Amino acid sequence: MFRRLAAFAMAGIMAVSMTSCSLTYREMVEEERNVPVPPKLVFLGDSIAAGYGLEGYDKKDLYNCESYANILGGDYTELLAEECGHTMINDAVSGDTSQDLIDKINSGEIDADLADSDAVVVSIGGNDVLHIIFAAAETLGWDEEKGDFDFGRVDLKKALAALTSMSDDIDEALEGFTKNLVTITDEISKRTDGEIYVQTLYNPVEYFEDWKMLVEYADGKIDDFNKIVKDGAEAGGVHHYTVIDVGNQFEGRNSQLTNMSDYDIHPNADGHKVIAETVDKELRKGSYSYTVMVEGDEHLTDTAKYLIAGGAAAAVLLIVGGIVLIVKRKKS
Repeated sequence: MFRRLAAFAMAGIMAVSMTSCSLTYREMVEEERNVPVPPKLVFLGDSIAAGYGLEGYDKKDLYNCESYANILGGDYTELLAEECGHTMINDAVSGDTSQDLIDKINSGEIDADLADSDAVVVSIGGNDVLHIIFAAAETLGWDEEKGDFDFGRVDLKKALAALTSMSDDIDEALEGFTKNLVTITDEISKRTDGEIYVQTLYNPVEYFEDWKMLVEYADGKIDDFNKIVKDGAEAGGVHHYTVIDVGNQFEGRNSQLTNMSDYDIHPNADGHKVIAETVDKELRKGSYSYTVMVEGDEHLTDTAKYLIAGGAAAAVLLIVGGIVLIVKRKKS
């Protein structure tokens, strides 16, 4: 009897030892991995972000010119190729004002683009104020055909009146921009958990160095614009967005970094490279990650557990049987 019990127990133990490797499994679990740049990046705004004025620019397809959005999209795609991959979406529209952007966001047409985005970069507001300055430029003596100021036809009284009128119009535009910027960032934050970035504005009027009164006036108003952007970032002690100070990078270099020699306020190819470097520097300060499914810890299957339990029981029976046998022999 004991020999049979022993044989059964040994067979159970051997069965467990021989099959235990195939009777295990690993659950798939999520693992978070950090990356240096945002896996999904969305650009919103106006012609600056759209790449207007660059070779290859097409308002119906923004992905064929060397805009700063496309520069970063290409760099990040290469950088994350062996990680999670990269998605860059450019929803900027040339000519859009801050109100136009609000309307676009509220329309719902870019909700899917914003969803799951890791970062949203916004360039907006230039069309709110710059067109007012340039509308007054002709009154102040600008000759578009010659590409310079004709001081001989400047009427000082009209020039001062134009500046006064322009000042009122710009102040009104800045007041509207202040409210709109709050709405823009609030509406974006409702649609994404990603970080929001807002660019400051450069002063293309700096190009008109011979007309100092206009340059200095524009400097002051664009400084006011940029102060609105910077103050809004941490308004009320709450972080709303991160500022990308493009204006600071263009200061003193607007003639070299824009197309103003052609009476075009937009950044040229070199300007877009500078903006790309500036945006990239800020984006890399953020924290980004993605998740992958990986094998977790090894576990026994239910079958393996039953076999182990059976083997353990057989071993116990074997020990008990041996003890009983020994006791019987001693009594006899």
